[in-house]
Amino acid sequence: MKDQFEEEALATLVRVAVKLKESGILDMLETIAEKYEELLLYTSSDRRVYHTLAAVEAALNGMKEADPWKYKPALERTTACVFKALDAEEMKKVQPVKGIRGLLKALNDPRVAKGLGLLLYLAAKLGECIGENQKPKA
Repeated sequence: MKDQFEEEALATLVRVAVKLKESGILDMLETIAEKYEELLLYTSSDRRVYHTLAAVEAALNGMKEADPWKYKPALERTTACVFKALDAEEMKKVQPVKGIRGLLKALNDPRVAKGLGLLLYLAAKLGECIGENQKPKA
């Protein structure tokens, strides 16, 4: 019985290793194992990595009371829209808005109005939340 269990475990281990190799994850893990000291030195001394980790920790702490599945679809759509808007070729087409007339003309564009509406909604909600956080705790 023990021999059969060991054979099954070994067969499973080989299947997993093959899948990891096919996906490239095994090679990545091998590189990490070989260069862990360099990676550790880089990640511990790079200011950008440190700041990114601090920002991620802050975001995770802010999300601890939120249901991530509730916000997942909206975050995915919004993130996709932001990255689409930041497309390098599209960014080359951006023109500055000149004066109040240019601003009024831009506000007549339904896309601008919708985007501005979202930004103003978020600003109102952020202000509401900030106001609640500034109240003395009872």
